[in-house]
Amino acid sequence: MTTARRWTFRALVASLSLGGASAVPAQGTLSTQGLGFPPGQLSTHAITMGGATGEADAQSPLNPAAIGFMLGAIVMMQAEPEYRELRIGDRTQRTSVSRFPLFHGGLQLGSRWAVSLSASTLFDRTWETVTRDSQVINAETIRHTRTQRSDGSINDLRLAVAFAPKPWLRIGVGGHALSGRDQISTILAFDDTVRFVTDVQASSVSFGGNAVSIGAQTLFARKASVGVSYRKGGGISAYEGRETVGRGSAPDHYGASLIYLGITGTALAVRVARDEWSNLDGMAPTLNIHEGWDGGVGADVTGPTYGSRPVALRVGGRWRTLPFSASSTPVKERTVSGGFGFPMARGAVQLNLGVLRAWRSDGADTSENGWTISTGFAVRP
Repeated sequence: MTTARRWTFRALVASLSLGGASAVPAQGTLSTQGLGFPPGQLSTHAITMGGATGEADAQSPLNPAAIGFMLGAIVMMQAEPEYRELRIGDRTQRTSVSRFPLFHGGLQLGSRWAVSLSASTLFDRTWETVTRDSQVINAETIRHTRTQRSDGSINDLRLAVAFAPKPWLRIGVGGHALSGRDQISTILAFDDTVRFVTDVQASSVSFGGNAVSIGAQTLFARKASVGVSYRKGGGISAYEGRETVGRGSAPDHYGASLIYLGITGTALAVRVARDEWSNLDGMAPTLNIHEGWDGGVGADVTGPTYGSRPVALRVGGRWRTLPFSASSTPVKERTVSGGFGFPMARGAVQLNLGVLRAWRSDGADTSENGWTISTGFAVRP
């Protein structure tokens, strides 16, 4: 690994993601700093309950033991477009991004075993902003349009196996392969196309790493369910071509969910989790990294019937610290959410819909608000 390439990668991260107040308006987002925004690896079902069921949800690839409580085979996918508004003082910028943060398939093998394969987004770095700017050359003002674009993510491919030593207990283990790519470009398109040609600067970085997770979940019918999980991060590296330009460790994850089932037709849940994002420090020492506490509460209530089956009504709240910031002050996020679960085709198809409203702040005069529409579609073959 050459020193020049290593510092090129670090400068890329610093200048486009963490370059202080000027970098935030440049990319039009407060949440997508550093290596990106962590959606949370939560299914639509869980995220509309504030993430409270995350460690006990078979569709969320966090606790490998949770897949043991699947009812048969399942295939699901998820889409989450987000619409953001960034405010810096009296200036406002609006951006949007389309995400497909989760694909998941699972299968029961007999009465005691279950296996699943999932692909989820660990970090998302997809954004684009277009701004008008100018340069003064020989006392002449040259106007141009600056387009900055990032298209990439770091994804978590997990293979998980669960076993049932008791009817009320599941234990599980998962292997994780982390991979991704980020293509970053800056385009200067001058108004005077006769004298000036369009300037394009582009760079591409790829990522690779691994992790392993273990978990356990209990389920006492009409009483409660408890899920706990731990993911140990292995090495993760950044590459430019065949050269290694950054090296660190994937973040460790701890989480626990408690669900109360003592009220007929109602599930009340609470969750707390921690992600040790500082493990990524070796990727680039210029990053401002903060450990991530993630807490949520939520409820799932049986609502009116759709056809012959009841519709699930969900609501939740979530509070967490995002991993990266442009200054030493971390970005805090508060989210309220609500949604529905629609059974179709006699229960063979489940459509989950949710809306999330998020408020993010770095404690200064910069704030970001976002609307996210989460759609999860699950089929039981």
